[in-house]
Amino acid sequence: MNIICVKFGLKYGPEFVNKLYKDLHYPSDFYCYTDDAIGLHESIKVIPDMGRPTLKVWWNKLRMFDKNFPLSGKTLFLDLDVKVNNFPEHLNVCWNKITFIDCHWKQGKLYNRLSNYDVKMNSSMITWNADDPEVHKIWDHFNTGFRDYYLRKYKGIDRFIVHEDFEYETFSHQYIQSKKYQQDINYEPIITTFEELPVGIEDLI
Repeated sequence: MNIICVKFGLKYGPEFVNKLYKDLHYPSDFYCYTDDAIGLHESIKVIPDMGRPTLKVWWNKLRMFDKNFPLSGKTLFLDLDVKVNNFPEHLNVCWNKITFIDCHWKQGKLYNRLSNYDVKMNSSMITWNADDPEVHKIWDHFNTGFRDYYLRKYKGIDRFIVHEDFEYETFSHQYIQSKKYQQDINYEPIITTFEELPVGIEDLI
């Protein structure tokens, strides 16, 4: 299984990548797709910026679904602002489908309206098969003459994927804890997400 994170811009420094690498240090290839590899642990495999089209911030995550992205096989992505709690050696997921976090804590009819751009899915953790042509269609759909329109219309890749009608699976609810919405839980999650919260490296320790 490949493990990958994405670091572009100045919001998160190399210490966030190194912390994630340390917490997930079991026999797997750990990659960082980045525009700046300075300060990364020497064992992290760097995938440099693939160039045009130039993307900003979180939109660079979408490039992982490009058929020319240098990964093959089962792949796990984690955002830099997640806390790894108790990560299993084998994930119980369907590798034939791209899988995201189910934000089941978002309640109400609002999220089921087609006119509402917010979604009940989160891309802080993603699994997929990097050789799957169905996944490549996500990038191909984005990287067209409508690319600038999508960048203006959607806040990020979560809303792009949902509202452009791509199929996906979601993880078991017990895999994830939302630090913002789930203060009290009776299980030990794989990761804790800090959705929309400011996060320092001390919060992930």
